[in-house]
Amino acid sequence: MLMNSTLKWGIIGPGKIAQKFAEALNNVEDAALYAVASRSIDSAIAFAGKYNAVRAYGTYEELVLDPEVDLVYVATPHVFHKEHTLLCLNHKKPVLCEKPLAHCLHDVQAMVTASKTNQTFLMEAMWTRFLPPTNKALELIRSGAIGMVTNVKADFGFFSHFDEKSRLYDLALGGGSLLDIGVYPLFLVLTVLGEPSGYEVEAKLAATGADEDFKATLYYPQAEAQIHSSMIADTAKTAEIRGTEGTIYFVSPWYRETSLVLKKKDGSSETFTFPATGNGFEPEIKEAMNCVRNGKIESDIMSHEFSLLQSKILDLLCKEAGVIYR
Repeated sequence: MLMNSTLKWGIIGPGKIAQKFAEALNNVEDAALYAVASRSIDSAIAFAGKYNAVRAYGTYEELVLDPEVDLVYVATPHVFHKEHTLLCLNHKKPVLCEKPLAHCLHDVQAMVTASKTNQTFLMEAMWTRFLPPTNKALELIRSGAIGMVTNVKADFGFFSHFDEKSRLYDLALGGGSLLDIGVYPLFLVLTVLGEPSGYEVEAKLAATGADEDFKATLYYPQAEAQIHSSMIADTAKTAEIRGTEGTIYFVSPWYRETSLVLKKKDGSSETFTFPATGNGFEPEIKEAMNCVRNGKIESDIMSHEFSLLQSKILDLLCKEAGVIYR
């Protein structure tokens, strides 16, 4: 039935990121926003009205029990991802969960186990992974265009005013720059180089204990990588992948790139440009829908294995920085 019909999405947590997701759904063929759930029925009704959802619920359980919901997008704060994802998976509802999949490895392991036990789809919503420039960069690396990779470097930072009660600074809500935006540079490094053999960390902690500026160097047998995330500095938002025969440069902001440049060791260069369509969430939505339609419990592109690795490294880096989540 799902192969030839419109898939009806439910959203848990109608916050800012969910608004972008709802907008993207309008650009995806055979996708529709059907239901939204919030702890506040008023918020759910307002969101449903704005984005034309059919149902609005004041509890997450009501949405999960709705037989019309085909897939659920979990968009609550990091620390609640496990609870809300398990609620869905245990009721056989496929899940696309916002990044990071959870705020600690233990939670991610529980989520992956539930996906396998229930034979129900689960994917981390790392939208940048599905963009055409990212795929092109990986294609160039596989083809040997830059030789052996020796260095990956990426940053993502913005300026925010300190507010101990905000999601960004409250550890009880998974605050900190690394989990919120540093996960983007880290994802690029792990996608290209895999698991590091060692690392060094330099972090500046806010009064709440959340990292407001985070830098790390990750070491590999024949390469190294540098990542930087910040909530107190508007960084360049650039990324590059260096190799023995050339370098791939992503155009800023690299996490929402529409082009990249390949510069060869011989001095030649080539620019690859990709048309911007929608707000960038559309490719990950399509991947999730394709997986569900084909009866998969995970994506080959954004696999359970990768999410487990990413969470493992996030745990190690947070511990080294002295960031302790309650």
